[in-house]
Amino acid sequence: MNTAHYDVVIIGGGPAGASAAIYAARAGMQTAVLDKDPHAGALGLAHTIANYPGVRSDISGIELLDSMRNQAESFGARFFREKAVGLDLKNREKAVFTASGKVFGAKALILATGAMGKNKMIEGEEKLLGSGVSYCATCDAAFYRSQVVAVAGRTGEAVEEAKVLSRFAAQVYLLCPAPAFTAPAEDVESLVHHPNIEVLYNKRIAAINGETAVESLTIHGEDAPLHVDGVFLYLAGSSPVIDYAGGQLEIVSAGCLRVGQDFSTSVPGVFAAGDILCKEIKQAVIVASEGCRAALYVDKYLRGSDKVKIDYD
Repeated sequence: MNTAHYDVVIIGGGPAGASAAIYAARAGMQTAVLDKDPHAGALGLAHTIANYPGVRSDISGIELLDSMRNQAESFGARFFREKAVGLDLKNREKAVFTASGKVFGAKALILATGAMGKNKMIEGEEKLLGSGVSYCATCDAAFYRSQVVAVAGRTGEAVEEAKVLSRFAAQVYLLCPAPAFTAPAEDVESLVHHPNIEVLYNKRIAAINGETAVESLTIHGEDAPLHVDGVFLYLAGSSPVIDYAGGQLEIVSAGCLRVGQDFSTSVPGVFAAGDILCKEIKQAVIVASEGCRAALYVDKYLRGSDKVKIDYD
């Protein structure tokens, strides 16, 4: 299996990850950023950002992220549209496994995947997890060949995963819980090229039904259940997104990663920043500053220095 090697791999392309990429790349580190969907994070979903220092008051969240990304790329950071699905933290060089099958190796990691994970289970979700309930179509699509499945979500990730499923399933219902998707218009429009995908707007799942496997979905406001063999959930919430770590990192009681003052986790060489950490105030400017600090501490870690390198010039 081919592995791409970097000094630091940053998982997450939001304000924390993008800020970390700016400082890491500018410090001369070979830097890769894995971002599954820039439109899926809290900042990417924001229509207007009026309180970020130094930017115009009508800028959108995705415009601000694009500006951060362009700045990071100007210093040499590389961005990849990849979803992290697993980590191997046992060795000095850490490995990041992605849904596409690619592997990224790094001397250090910065986890900046935010807190858009679901914090409230749908009725039947936990019971049928692994028996028709999934969070990764790229991982499980082949199990649903010639069957009927549903995808629930309004992000670009939900749209793309529905397309993946359409290559295997006989019928895919894409349940958007709102009047419109947050994904780019061209991505949504491309769904017309997949005749076995039916998009249903304003459809929220009330319950997932079945005894030993998924049999149907109860939809809010609908009398008849929607009969499916599986359901893939991409619904936003506010829990830290750390499932890909596989329990290898210490967490606090609130479910966030435990970090030190230098943003280091319980595994040497693994750092974290942003809303993946517990904090009272969640603002883009705060998590961007954490990404900056995490990158500076990674630089210190890799140089074996006792002091953080100051970067004011």
